Amino acid sequence: MNSLKSLDELMYIDKQHLFLEKIGGKKVELTTHHEKIASIELHQGVPQTIRGQFNIARNMALYSYFFYSLGSELQLKAYSVIEYALRIKTNRQDLMLRQLLTLANQKNWLQDSMFRHIKEPDEDNSYCHSLEKILPQQRNESAHGIPPLVWDCIGHIERCADLVNQLFSRLPKSK
Repeated sequence: MNSLKSLDELMYIDKQHLFLEKIGGKKVELTTHHEKIASIELHQGVPQTIRGQFNIARNMALYSYFFYSLGSELQLKAYSVIEYALRIKTNRQDLMLRQLLTLANQKNWLQDSMFRHIKEPDEDNSYCHSLEKILPQQRNESAHGIPPLVWDCIGHIERCADLVNQLFSRLPKSK
């Protein structure tokens, strides 16, 4: 069970990360953690309101170094950023997340090849189509059930950025 951290504990890595280092062998260092998060961005063609919400999620990911439990809240925030971006792109406030993802796939706005974690994308965009079921289910479980154990919140930020960046046209580079 989480408890309020003492003032002495605030600025140190959360002990849960240290536990996960032991069982997973993946060391978490603040500088590297920050560099990874800072490298994940939404392009300038994404509306500013979405970029602002995404930056809240990035800060949550950063602060999860000090408070591990923010990872599950970050996951929920990433889902809400995706849904918000889909609502703006579609201009449909009446559709739920599953319907928004289905519409995005029908309009070919999403491509497996644009997700950095997919090493061998297929032409049928099976990953993107799977999101229609997976994302609403995970979001609902996170919002209405027991928060999941989040091993790596950076992956959630990456997938959120990869999906949202596909929805909006990149602005031309200024000379």
